[in-house]
Amino acid sequence: MSIPDPPSADRLSAASKRPSGPGSTFNSSATTPAATYAALRGSKDALPAARAAGEELNKALGGVVDQVTRENALALGRAVRYAAEQGHTLFADLGGGIPIQRSDSWGLPDLYAVASGVQPGLRWLLVDSDELAILYGRALVGRNPDVHVEWEDLRQPAKVLHLLDLHLGVKQKIVCVLGAVLHFMTDRQAATLVSALYEHLVPGSLIFATHVTRTGLPPEMAERGKEVYERLNGVEIHLRTEEEITAMAGPFEIKPPGVVRTIDFMPPQEGPAPEEAPHFLMWMAERLPDETGAQPPAERSV
Repeated sequence: MSIPDPPSADRLSAASKRPSGPGSTFNSSATTPAATYAALRGSKDALPAARAAGEELNKALGGVVDQVTRENALALGRAVRYAAEQGHTLFADLGGGIPIQRSDSWGLPDLYAVASGVQPGLRWLLVDSDELAILYGRALVGRNPDVHVEWEDLRQPAKVLHLLDLHLGVKQKIVCVLGAVLHFMTDRQAATLVSALYEHLVPGSLIFATHVTRTGLPPEMAERGKEVYERLNGVEIHLRTEEEITAMAGPFEIKPPGVVRTIDFMPPQEGPAPEEAPHFLMWMAERLPDETGAQPPAERSV
């Protein structure tokens, strides 16, 4: 697949509109979290820099990173399938990365394809700050009138909430996916985003989050992986403990199965058993009704 034409010079020069997150300026000789993730998935369209970064990271962590990445993708797929089976039809993939469309080593579908297979005609919003993710997203899935691809930094929650309202509507239950993104945010940034989502979403909305963890990792391996990842991708990554990742759900209520490894989140009943590795941790949380009975801010005009 050829890479779509880059944005116009006018758009790239509009600094006031440019997100400042990872990958907000495209550089084919460098890599980003989204590009490295796609390379670790074995995407056939991964750029050379991303492939090299994935290989070096995998080597530094004993060859388990691609397996961990695969299990993360599978767990998120099970999550959105579950939400769709529960009747949800509005999804926001926040920090959704580069659509792969079964071009990875395992032929896995993108999350949109998983959910729409259960709920045809659902509405899907992909938000990312990575320029390449937006280019691929608009070329591959953005032509579907039910799919919207927007370029924004998750550290700007007010702008993210505006996109939710614009494309998914207000007073609606929304499923938000935070797949492997909170670990690129400081404690304060992540807490601000999650709190903003809680205040804005209506009861019954869900959040799924996956997060890299240092729990269960030898300290020297954790630090080596952190150093290699940050050097290759030019971003800071926060390795948090299970307790810290649990706390990131904030006011949302974590639902069963609780905070678990991705391989233990609604594990499939058939197929090969997942391989043991220092997997990401994952939780599913729900926005419950306010105890006071007051309307949440999302039901008021924005």
